[in-house]
Amino acid sequence: MTIEVSASLLAADYANLAKDVALAVEAGADSFHFDVMDGHYVPNIALSPQHLIALRPYTSLPFSLHLELGNPDQVLDTFGKLDADIISFQLDRSPDPKATIERILKRGTKVSMCVNVDVPLEQTLPFINMLDEVLMLGVNPGFGGQPMYPQMGERIQQMSRMIEKEKPGIPIAVDGGVSLKTAPMLVAAGAERLISGSAFFGAPDKAEFVRQMKALG
Repeated sequence: MTIEVSASLLAADYANLAKDVALAVEAGADSFHFDVMDGHYVPNIALSPQHLIALRPYTSLPFSLHLELGNPDQVLDTFGKLDADIISFQLDRSPDPKATIERILKRGTKVSMCVNVDVPLEQTLPFINMLDEVLMLGVNPGFGGQPMYPQMGERIQQMSRMIEKEKPGIPIAVDGGVSLKTAPMLVAAGAERLISGSAFFGAPDKAEFVRQMKALG
């Protein structure tokens, strides 16, 4: 299994985002993760879709856009161009997940569904066969640096079984609490894309951090 390391810019230096993107590229990161927060669904305010446009000239690596918003459909309609390769929305904030998925796919973008730690995984079943990825949060959404939910391994294993039955082959991504300490358990449970913010940008040797993560595959 190939492990992808995605650098979460939520934990980057906002005054030097382009510099941190370059550092992550040099370290061997496979993609970049953008948490878009507007202070409503979660109390934090973070990146915006404009950051994708601003940072696109600095790397050709894929961008994943995570809409941690209370109105994902409205945002998708408002922003004409989103320089994202894959867009993830919160299952618990979409009144009609099927319609949200179709709206994203019509943009020519891959679609991912994000599942919070307190959401029963069975709620994803009607939609798995429409997805390109399942994004599982390891913490409550909104802030970086939180410890991982202790039952995360069991949840990933359950999701892996559901994917194998509904749409074999789509990857599981994990965001929140991903570090060199938690990564072995996540990969063993079935995760393939490891999104790391605080642990990655706080690592003294980012290239070694990425190397150790990928070596788990």
